[in-house]
Amino acid sequence: MKKILLPLILLLIAILGCSKFKELTGGAGGGTGGGSGASSGGDPTTELKAASKKFMDLKSFSAKMEGMGQTEIRSQVDFIAPDKFHITYLGGTGAGMELIFIGADGYMKSGSKWTRMPGNKNSIPNLRDSFTEEGLKSMTDVKFEGEETVDGKPALVYTYKNVTPVGNYPFTSKSWVSKSSGLPIKIYIEYSNGMLKNMTVTYDTESPVTIEAPIK
Repeated sequence: MKKILLPLILLLIAILGCSKFKELTGGAGGGTGGGSGASSGGDPTTELKAASKKFMDLKSFSAKMEGMGQTEIRSQVDFIAPDKFHITYLGGTGAGMELIFIGADGYMKSGSKWTRMPGNKNSIPNLRDSFTEEGLKSMTDVKFEGEETVDGKPALVYTYKNVTPVGNYPFTSKSWVSKSSGLPIKIYIEYSNGMLKNMTVTYDTESPVTIEAPIK
């Protein structure tokens, strides 16, 4: 069980905890964030914090991750606030395996069969406790790098330095924020030490997400 939960925790930290969006699971607002998009020409730290607060109001999102550490990481994480997760291992370690967490209930799929995992709340990362405003305060060297296009979508580009909320591993990051929605499109992270070397996360905040228990 520990061998399964460790990569799960690392993936969740990589997608959520190692980016500027420390607060994204702090609330369960509606839809795709709505409202005005991102701006440019202002204070980059303020703009990143605004993106973080906008992102935390999302009720759900999906994200694909590709990275390298001790092994290759290729996964997708679907999230529904406040405590539903569906992790699909697309390649590398655990390829073909799926994990679902709904509150304290866990399920694992290996091959074609789903099995229930022991219901232990302590084994599930408590994202609400980890993603606070304190994480945003540790950002340094925040810079606005201009504009780029990601999958045809105009985005504002930022770079900054930070440390992970678990383990205090230093990392540098490049983030793309949609000009139209003010929500994240993509983030690239490089770690100076620890188990992960780099991670690219591509966010989908528009497609509907459904997570249900696979077995009764």
